[in-house]
Amino acid sequence: MASEITLEEVALRAHQAEIICSMMEVYPNQLVDSEITAMATLLRHLTGDVTAYLIEAMATKDGNQ
Repeated sequence: MASEITLEEVALRAHQAEIICSMMEVYPNQLVDSEITAMATLLRHLTGDVTAYLIEAMATKDGNQ
């Protein structure tokens, strides 16, 4: 899965996850349960792809050394 996305997409997804986390930190009492659930689901999706990409990149780097 990780090879299906580019480094630029990984950087964008990491940035999007950072923005969502900032929103949750700044506005914790203004979010309803359904919004928090939606944000958590989006964070899981965004960070999962980033994690998979980085794990694959590290494995590739280790294999080349």
